[in-house]
Amino acid sequence: MGLAAEGVARMSAPAAPVPSSFRRESRFFLWIALLLILFLNFVTLLFFRNAVDWGRGETERRAGDILRRVATSASYAEEIERAALQPGVLFLGVYDGQGRRLQGSAGGAEAPLMLPGARPVAGRSVSEWQREPAVLLHTIESGGRFFLAGMDAGPGGALSRYVRTLGILVPIAGAILVVLAFAFLRSLLAPYERLLAAAGDAPRPPGEHSDERDFLIARFESTIAALREKEGELARLAQSEKARADDLETTARTLSRNLPTGLLSVEPDGRILEVNEAGREILGLSGEIRGRAAGEALSALPELSGLVAGVLADHRAVGRQEIVWRRHGDERTLGATVAPATSGDGRFLGALALFTDLTEVKRLEARVALARHLAGLGEVSAGAAHEFRNAAAAIDGFADLALRRPERAPEFLQSIRLEAQELARITGDFLLFAQPERFAPEPVDLSRVAEQAVHETRAVFPNVEIARRGEAAEVPGSPVLLKRALVNLLRNAIEATPLARRADPEAIVLACDSGGGEAVLTVLDRGPGVDPADREKIFLPFTSSKPEGGGFGLAIVARIVDLHGGTVEVAEREGGGAAFTVRLPGPTSGESRREPLPPPRT
Repeated sequence: MGLAAEGVARMSAPAAPVPSSFRRESRFFLWIALLLILFLNFVTLLFFRNAVDWGRGETERRAGDILRRVATSASYAEEIERAALQPGVLFLGVYDGQGRRLQGSAGGAEAPLMLPGARPVAGRSVSEWQREPAVLLHTIESGGRFFLAGMDAGPGGALSRYVRTLGILVPIAGAILVVLAFAFLRSLLAPYERLLAAAGDAPRPPGEHSDERDFLIARFESTIAALREKEGELARLAQSEKARADDLETTARTLSRNLPTGLLSVEPDGRILEVNEAGREILGLSGEIRGRAAGEALSALPELSGLVAGVLADHRAVGRQEIVWRRHGDERTLGATVAPATSGDGRFLGALALFTDLTEVKRLEARVALARHLAGLGEVSAGAAHEFRNAAAAIDGFADLALRRPERAPEFLQSIRLEAQELARITGDFLLFAQPERFAPEPVDLSRVAEQAVHETRAVFPNVEIARRGEAAEVPGSPVLLKRALVNLLRNAIEATPLARRADPEAIVLACDSGGGEAVLTVLDRGPGVDPADREKIFLPFTSSKPEGGGFGLAIVARIVDLHGGTVEVAEREGGGAAFTVRLPGPTSGESRREPLPPPRT
């Protein structure tokens, strides 16, 4: 709590201004150094230019002195020869007013025949520097003649070309240096700016710092200290989580060992990771199983091996499946569920199979079903015996009356015949309930069966209107039994509807519908309805709410629907009456029951 409170206080405290001494000093020193370099370069260039100019001036002055001595000499011809021998003098020449050479020096280079360059005015001199070759031409005028001296350019003349080049290159280089220094300064300070930005979010160190370097060091030292504290906390949490994980693993292993249900875990590559003791006992496995291929270890149960392989391939869970197999000559039933195992981050870890030996459960269910069947058979037998006794008593009474009153014998014989037919019907119902008729399922068109049931019912009750609605899909079953169930439901609806309302077109309705992998048949009436407390009992034999009812019709309906794997239920009809709904599985639904369809609109 102390660390958390301290962290909240640091975050809520206003951010201290970041000092900028280092950045300011860096920019100051860099620009001062740059200015010094540029200053030294320009000063050096200036000195170099002045030195070159001084050398050129010295050469021009010396040439002017030589020419003046020659011009003032009494015999300039001899003076020219002596002056031509001086160092740096290439040639000397005397020219007339038209610029034709009158005399030239004998040694060194030969003076031009015509006076080159510009001609000076009286008392003035002209200097002309030639690049190729590097020669100084110095000309003066005296007494109507022109005196020309060709002097070696010397270092000043040779370096003048470099002065011009450097005069262009030095400013350009200076500008480039400024740009590079600016870019370098930005690239140099960019990481530093990022460090300062990061340091602004770091825990604040104690005290104030006027220097950026001290500020950064203090900030990152405090950050490292905070990270060490967090590292200690994480280490303690990791230790706690590890202990918890060890406890969970121990608990899981203990649970796995003591679980009465078989547990099989398979790695993604199909190798067995673990099988608990109950699983070994159920599957009859022995020896080392860990690391073996699941298909090899489960070779005696190819169905279970196939379920595991399917989950490993598709990563989809497989619901409850029953597998029948033989072990040591005994047929056994195995209930298995296989699901993919994934980690917290969604990684696929393999497959988990839970399985249970259902052999004893199936046997117990068979015994319970037999006991229930025998109990029901006992009830039916008692009811049938009661009906047989009543019918036999009626037949005996009508026979006695026929003997006593021969003139009415045909009437009494007709009554005896009706009682015998009723006795035969009860016997057929009893046999159907006690020992169901064996039939091979075939595709049954329920719409056609419904039409036949309506037609047969109208033949018995000609004054009754029966409305037909909707169509139903084909289902596997027996058309004879399904028609009998519908006839019983229609007859029950007619008998429950008052006589005054039987002619109403909407009083008795047979509706068909399909969807969700099943077919739905609904019979609606306008009778008093069925009390909610009696809705579970009306499908039992010899249970009837009608005084004249035998109590076997709805029991036969329930029996036939059960033989087809369906269900029958009763509910209240809107506006009064009852609604009997039969749901039959389609050809592809098998044993899986989908959500029931809503009852048809009334």
